[in-house]
Amino acid sequence: MWNTKSDEPRLRRILRRLATVSGILTALGISLAMLPIWVPGLALLDFVRKSKWSGLRCGVYLTWLLLCEVAGLTWAAFLLIRPHRSQEAWLARHYALQHRWAGALFDGAVKLFGLRLEVEGAEALEGGPILLFMRHATVADALLPAVVASRPYGIRLRYVLKQELRIDPCLDIVGDRLPNAFVQRGLPDGSREVARVASLARDLGSQDGVVIYPEGTRFTAGRRARVLEKIKASGDLERWAAVEALKHVLPPRLGGVMGLIDASPNTDVVFCAHTGLERVTRLGDLFSGHALGARLKVRCWRVAAHDIPKDEHGREAWLENEWARVESFVAENQEMTKAR
Repeated sequence: MWNTKSDEPRLRRILRRLATVSGILTALGISLAMLPIWVPGLALLDFVRKSKWSGLRCGVYLTWLLLCEVAGLTWAAFLLIRPHRSQEAWLARHYALQHRWAGALFDGAVKLFGLRLEVEGAEALEGGPILLFMRHATVADALLPAVVASRPYGIRLRYVLKQELRIDPCLDIVGDRLPNAFVQRGLPDGSREVARVASLARDLGSQDGVVIYPEGTRFTAGRRARVLEKIKASGDLERWAAVEALKHVLPPRLGGVMGLIDASPNTDVVFCAHTGLERVTRLGDLFSGHALGARLKVRCWRVAAHDIPKDEHGREAWLENEWARVESFVAENQEMTKAR
């Protein structure tokens, strides 16, 4: 059985959700009420800037995001009062909500910003159980697993997410009703968080999977330098030498990844590398037009459980070799994008 719940006091959780839900409702109300003002205002600004309507697109997408949030919260409230015959029915309904909410957010971005999604090796995601190791580069990373795995192949994904994402009330509320783990980063002793992550890999069925972002945070040059310095300071020069060549991705953190494999040693691992939206890390990047027409390239490959080393040292070397393939894909495709 899953052991994914945090020790957060109930009162704190209630107060946070009251604040975030009311904030979303207020923001949507203001956006819709001010529609006759901000639409022509942004359109005029875009016309002056000759920005291909990037500001207006951004305003429309933010409103779409708020609408999706309210729709998701309404659906979640309905599911809470709707009778369900079994735990499986409860989970199935919430997985459907999770998949459609993420898909709606991604599809909205595709339509408004002209994104192009190209997936190579998608067949690696067909059929579970799987452990899905995703590269972490942009805010869109949280939506990709639902788009490439859940929607086409029906994989019911359990997510490892950072605690800070609870600021999104849909993720917070629905996420707690499903076997997901919101983890705290940077704790002096992370063993309890690793155990919570590992519990997600237990009892995986033929249509189940676990998503984890091995890097632990989004890639930046500054973070890369700090991570490498920390590894070197620890005295693990062998690992430092192995990951120093990584220029476009962060070295994978071992705790959660190894915990998942240990908890489900007979489960295949799927790696998912992607590139194309590295410049879109904050709202200002959408407003400036950096996302317009971006080509999001994804490559997936599957490693059978029996091909993963059983000993700890061999497994770490295997993970670093596979992550070097992620690095190669990102480097190659970023250079192609620049060349264009």
